[in-house]
Amino acid sequence: MKVIVLTPNYPRREAMNNGIFIHQQVKALRALGVDCQVLLTHNWFPSFGLHRLHPYWRLGYEQKSSYITNYEGVPIHHVPVFVKMPSRFFRENHYEREASAIINYIRQTKLLHDAEWLYAHFLTDYGYIGSLVKKKLDIKLAAIARGDDVHAWPERNPSLVKNLQVVCREADILLANSKRLSEDLRTWFESDFERNVSVIYNGVDFDRFRPVEDDIEKKELQKKWGLPSGYKFLICVATPVILKGWIELMDAIKNLGEDFSGWKLIAVTTPRNGADALDINKEAKKRGIGQHVIWLGSIDPIHMPDCYRAIDAFILPSHNEGMSNAVVEALASGLPVVTTDVGGHREFIDSDVNGFLIQPNHTDELIAALEKIIGDEKFRKDIASYAREGALRIGSYSQNAKLLLKLFEVYRSNPVVDK
Repeated sequence: MKVIVLTPNYPRREAMNNGIFIHQQVKALRALGVDCQVLLTHNWFPSFGLHRLHPYWRLGYEQKSSYITNYEGVPIHHVPVFVKMPSRFFRENHYEREASAIINYIRQTKLLHDAEWLYAHFLTDYGYIGSLVKKKLDIKLAAIARGDDVHAWPERNPSLVKNLQVVCREADILLANSKRLSEDLRTWFESDFERNVSVIYNGVDFDRFRPVEDDIEKKELQKKWGLPSGYKFLICVATPVILKGWIELMDAIKNLGEDFSGWKLIAVTTPRNGADALDINKEAKKRGIGQHVIWLGSIDPIHMPDCYRAIDAFILPSHNEGMSNAVVEALASGLPVVTTDVGGHREFIDSDVNGFLIQPNHTDELIAALEKIIGDEKFRKDIASYAREGALRIGSYSQNAKLLLKLFEVYRSNPVVDK
């Protein structure tokens, strides 16, 4: 079976964590014998250095330069998207333009001619683009909802609701990466419309993400990361944007005052160059807590298991998630977790048992949770002892890839019966 993966997020040279959860699932499918081919789009640009003449071309050059052609055995194709200029005279729909580029690329690439499935990640953009490609190429479409896909995006941009509804009608398999996200997706269904939304979790590598053996290993790992001795460490792994709850977290640490004096916040962030990017060090200094924050920046996915094992607790006060990969990895690593009751988190975290769930945008709840985690060592250790059990509910990448492959095989030979 050959599957074309459409996604805006995939590991690239300067952001190897970008879309790593998608890559791990794709890699697991390939291990099961599925020939997955990833397609990434970029702005078309002219040769011979002429890309410097236009900002659209410069962006395309930067995009293409950051892409790699193969990652851990997964082939990655780079699809140029041409924009007619001057754009004010050529009014084109962005999604139709992307779809047209992908259609042409598939038609011109013999390796992709026998693909049976398009597997599109994020419904409002690549799911919708996939629906346009499907019509032209008569290829089946599986589309999966993730994170902000059915929350913040359509709420900020109502025009995306139409995209969602088209994908819900046209996809041969409609997916979500948590039960709660599947329920949220249904709220956007058109009236009198109903169909099945299958849940496929991302998963976690339980061999790599495991609890620390003992204090000796933990201290050795803390030395490896250059962490100061004599402290406990709280880690947050998230994109440096307001929606991940960094501001509330900084405010909470400031309010804790001396109660946080024996701890350090370890900030691990993915690269972010947009206007919405937060400067973690600047935000910490602004609140007078710079001495409590250690910003490690972006860490290669290969090294994240060792990073978790050097830590004492994990926190992610995100405003919105579908299913946080970092939360699952932290649980698998045996860390007590404080996170928000958003997305699918309640599907594998029982508050006060194997983690701690709080409401988003509630600094007071965040402070109370941190007081228990950092102030009550017995409570922290009790939570940690059950943490891995929560991750086991999600399953491994391999287990979830098998479920996805079964859906591909069933829907390949049978008409869609759930629309």
